[in-house]
Amino acid sequence: MLKYIYGLLKNLFNPAVSLLAKVDNLSHIDRRAKIYRKTKVFNSSIGRYSYLGRGSSLIYAEVGQFCSIAGNTIVGPGIHPLNNLSTSPIFTEKINGTCHSWTDRTPQYPYKKVFIGNDVWIGLRVIIMGGVHIGDGAVIAAGTIVTKDVPPYAVVGGIPARILKYRFSQEIINELLNIQWWHLPENKLRDNIHYFQTDEILIDKLKEFRSKSN
Repeated sequence: MLKYIYGLLKNLFNPAVSLLAKVDNLSHIDRRAKIYRKTKVFNSSIGRYSYLGRGSSLIYAEVGQFCSIAGNTIVGPGIHPLNNLSTSPIFTEKINGTCHSWTDRTPQYPYKKVFIGNDVWIGLRVIIMGGVHIGDGAVIAAGTIVTKDVPPYAVVGGIPARILKYRFSQEIINELLNIQWWHLPENKLRDNIHYFQTDEILIDKLKEFRSKSN
């Protein structure tokens, strides 16, 4: 609880963070990002112009730039032991969800870090398990449970997630990964905004964009 109190003080003047969000003091939120109310962010970072929708949780995760994460999504849920006599935490954890304490033990179950690239779109009610890497430009359909890495620009869905298609041809994907437009300064992105306002993605136009961005 103290971590969230310190986090509240740390982000009190950060316009990116709702006062009704829980963000701990170990997390870093870019001032150009947006954390909506009723979200929970623990030991995580979020890059510029990315947003975390209402009711979502982000636990030990690194989120890149220009990512769209819809509401009620859980990223990085904890790992629970399955080999004990009981799965109830009342037997093994002093502080636990039952609000009763039968032990003085406070075991530390390891979280596996989640890496979410840049320009990633994550739909409503997605669950991304610990240790997963989501590639740049990927799309995750609503209600998906992601247990394995997702390649760049893949569109995945289902339980567990499977690749449905890729957003672009491999040639265009390679060019986009070479450009890495998400690292460009804001003024260059604004000057070249017309490249982002068309659904006709052509390789020669991408090369033209890359030459203008250098």
